[in-house]
Amino acid sequence: LREFTPQNLAMTAWAFAAADHLAPALFDSDAFVQQLCAAERSFATDDLRQLHQWQLWREERDTAWPPLPPELAQRCRATFSSREGAPSKLQRDVVASLQALGLTLREEVRTEQGYSLDAVVVYGGREVAIEVDGHSHFCGRNPTGATALKRRQLRAAGWVLLPVPYW
Repeated sequence: LREFTPQNLAMTAWAFAAADHLAPALFDSDAFVQQLCAAERSFATDDLRQLHQWQLWREERDTAWPPLPPELAQRCRATFSSREGAPSKLQRDVVASLQALGLTLREEVRTEQGYSLDAVVVYGGREVAIEVDGHSHFCGRNPTGATALKRRQLRAAGWVLLPVPYW
């Protein structure tokens, strides 16, 4: 770990989170978090976002692994939450179709975890998150790691999720 760059550390944490693969030898001790702390001021924006998703994964799996220090965790969360949604034409078309069906919705809703949802509708007395996923969210017809991670973490947070793939 001492030889890892800040980007390597963040990408490693994110990759294990995306794969949902527990790695006790890597995460159970303080060593990993200590390396993150040593690199704290060198993380790029994407690194901080990836570390926030790793922290969410820690919580999702209810692990006893050492957490990020509060200051770093807050910095990661703030960076992750700062990304503004940019609705695509497909998303605007899906929203217009939902509205044409008489559904009331909110667009670009920020969750407690920091994720941005394309739209939220109330259906059957429950909030349903609508995620409109274009080509960049897939490898063929399989969700990318980032898309699968987001879906899993939203569901773990209690969201009813309706993905709308581009096809």
